[in-house]
Amino acid sequence: MDDLFGPLLVGCAVALASAIGVVLARRPIYAAIFLLVHSLSLAALFGILSATMVAVGQVIIYSGAIVVLFLFVVTLLPSGGRELGPTGSRVAAGFIAGGGLVVALAAALAASSPPPTTSGDLGIAAVGRSLFSTVLVAFELTAPLLLVAIIGAVVIWRRHEPAPRTAPVQKVAEARRVVMHR
Repeated sequence: MDDLFGPLLVGCAVALASAIGVVLARRPIYAAIFLLVHSLSLAALFGILSATMVAVGQVIIYSGAIVVLFLFVVTLLPSGGRELGPTGSRVAAGFIAGGGLVVALAAALAASSPPPTTSGDLGIAAVGRSLFSTVLVAFELTAPLLLVAIIGAVVIWRRHEPAPRTAPVQKVAEARRVVMHR
């Protein structure tokens, strides 16, 4: 186990640094790139811990599909998704939310340890049966949920977009002639 400590430490450091980068990025495109790095570092951590199916799922679903979806939404935003810097109230709200999460985590850890799990069938067929039988409705409802979130984000952004400036129309006294050279 000691031979895995170094790679796990590096993977955790990259995951933590990229997660902080997602939160602190001033432009949404940079936040999406940091999210991609974070997702790939989590996939590497799963791979180190011999959870290859979870690692491949992380790369295909999150790194491949979700981050590309976020990049697509960012390109739909006017002006490439440039955003104003965080104001004092947004920073304060972020610290309050983060503190609340830390308190909730501490309370959950102090309450009791989780019961030991029984190792069942963890093969690909069992995961497929579980995903496409008992939780099929929840799995299928993620697509409309993401679509509504995309539409809502674009609508909210467009409401805050400044009105376009139009130049006054200038009349030309005489029509231009096209001259072709031989």
